[in-house]
Amino acid sequence: MGIIETIEEKIRNSIDIINIDIIDESVKHADHYFASSSILPSHIKLVLISDSFIGMSTLKRHRLIYELLKSEIGLIHAISLHLYTQSEYNSKE
Repeated sequence: MGIIETIEEKIRNSIDIINIDIIDESVKHADHYFASSSILPSHIKLVLISDSFIGMSTLKRHRLIYELLKSEIGLIHAISLHLYTQSEYNSKE
């Protein structure tokens, strides 16, 4: 199982999700040293919609995901978190 699949599985097993999108953005950073020195994705964008985030500050949401994905985050160069409740996501469109 690849790192993206592992990330998705860990999130699905821990948080009630409405939608999850995990995008490998490594190609946008192909000229970075880290990107060329690893076979793993170097840059990942995570868009997660969950009503489990209701009442949570942005900082608390990020801490939750960082703690959950601690070992996976240590293997990549960067992860960009976009964490929304359903209503927050709907209002941004």
